Amino acid sequence: MSKCDMENTLDKNYFSSVLLYLERQGVTCGDAVAPTRGAEFEQAARVGLAEYEQVLQFGAQQTCDPLFGFHLGQQIQSADYGVLGYLVENCENLNQALMALLRYDQLVASIGQAKFHHQGDWAVLDWLPNLQTTRHVILRNMTGWVAMVRALLTQPVAPEHVSLTCSLNANEASQLAHWFGCRVVGSQPHNQIKFPRAYLSLPFRRANSVMHEALQRLSDKALVQLQQHHTLATQIRIMLAASADLGQCQLDAVAGVLNKSVRQVQRQLKQCHTSYSQLLTEERMRRAENLLGTLPLAELARELGFNEQAAFNKAFKRWFGVSPGKYHKRS
Repeated sequence: MSKCDMENTLDKNYFSSVLLYLERQGVTCGDAVAPTRGAEFEQAARVGLAEYEQVLQFGAQQTCDPLFGFHLGQQIQSADYGVLGYLVENCENLNQALMALLRYDQLVASIGQAKFHHQGDWAVLDWLPNLQTTRHVILRNMTGWVAMVRALLTQPVAPEHVSLTCSLNANEASQLAHWFGCRVVGSQPHNQIKFPRAYLSLPFRRANSVMHEALQRLSDKALVQLQQHHTLATQIRIMLAASADLGQCQLDAVAGVLNKSVRQVQRQLKQCHTSYSQLLTEERMRRAENLLGTLPLAELARELGFNEQAAFNKAFKRWFGVSPGKYHKRS
């Protein structure tokens, strides 16, 4: 599997749990997922996003279930997440579990990025897929997080609000709202779970500090091994996300940090069907949405690497179709 392909893969345990769920539903996968039954699959530790989407779509068709990913996510088990699942299981509280999720989520599925921030008395968890993906991938991911937390907490909890990028009809939104215990809205810019900040200190029923420490060491080792297969694009995304000032992130400077020439960087990014300009724009868009309203526009423009606020305003309207002021008011 090439490095570009490694970026959008998931752990085989997480994938295989879909097949087990289908078997319990009386569905025989057969030839529909033949590639997952061969010797190459048996030897591999990771499965591609395309194969995962194929199996989810097959499951939805065979069960005639438009909310297949949601019902799959409800059945999530610690073992489905591999070492991360057991690490989360042994966390002291929800805050420690979220920190583990943010740090090690790629071990389960390197198909998106989890982001976490506070909004006053609220805590907000976002999930941003690397590529446009199917509703069942999104539904399983978001439902699975809540199902896992509910299984580990000592008291019942419900989010304040759930937003999904996939579309939902009225009946589907109603079913999701009944289970989540809050309003669920589809066709949104982000996959997001918003919940009271006080939940972060709620204790987990299976907390074990000794086991947690051992599993964290194991997770660190596994993460290093996985990151060795990351593409140059992923390395640059990490560098941009960690930079306090995108104005200092010129291509030549980034290439120097990576011990590569500018032409080497450009060529390798082209092999992964992207460019430095595109990666920088993605990070600017992400920060613009997250920070809009928290900083004066002139300061935000500087942080994103624009020399003038007018240039930022123009770029923002190109990205989102409206001015920063209108976008903030609409949000």
